[in-house]
Amino acid sequence: MNDPGLQNHFPDHYKNLGLSPLASVERVKSRYRELAKIFHPDNRETGSSDLFQKFAVSYQILTHPIKRKEYDLQYLSRHPEILFKFKSSLEGKNDPNVPAPIRQIPSSRILYAGQAVEFAKRGLLRAGMRNKERKKYSGIHYDIRILLTNEELDSPLAAKIPLVVRVLCPDCRGSNVFCDSCGGKGTYKSFRNLNLEAEAGKLLPGKIYELDLSGLKPSGFVHFKKNLLKVKIELIEGEKK
Repeated sequence: MNDPGLQNHFPDHYKNLGLSPLASVERVKSRYRELAKIFHPDNRETGSSDLFQKFAVSYQILTHPIKRKEYDLQYLSRHPEILFKFKSSLEGKNDPNVPAPIRQIPSSRILYAGQAVEFAKRGLLRAGMRNKERKKYSGIHYDIRILLTNEELDSPLAAKIPLVVRVLCPDCRGSNVFCDSCGGKGTYKSFRNLNLEAEAGKLLPGKIYELDLSGLKPSGFVHFKKNLLKVKIELIEGEKK
């Protein structure tokens, strides 16, 4: 019988070599040469057969174009924070380090999984049923769907996703039950855009990426109500992988 612990083990070749997942092939080669000098078994002071073999395996994967692409698809699905960048709430300021052009995804192709129409089709709009229960019974395990073309998958992407936020009252800062601005509630509900950018050629159709929004604030008095956003990437109907 296979050990389920071994099946779930996924090697981190980037961590093995002490590299960024976005490191170039040239950087992988130079880093491997540095480590090989130190840990080669012929080095009597610092040599280690086990470490040298581990570094060699990582080197072979990360310098082979096909093997690295296959590995990256699995690696990046486990580390979505590397794929996505949360941009400032200020509009029109792109990262100068990201190659242009960045394709802006139309809002019509950013779909919310909890839309009433979808639940109504499944008879899940009964009184007293919560959205969490509706998602469970409908088999929907994500919050947002983003529909893309094959051409877009190979380009740097940007999306503006409107999300619910809680705004701390700037007048009383939640400390005055008689505040006229917030009615004594301390906070109020509003919406802000989550400005998201994604690396080119890395997103995998059908995958659900979990984005950690905890601690992410559009501004000083505002925070996103949802701490974890599950985004599913899909090809537009009719497109082929």
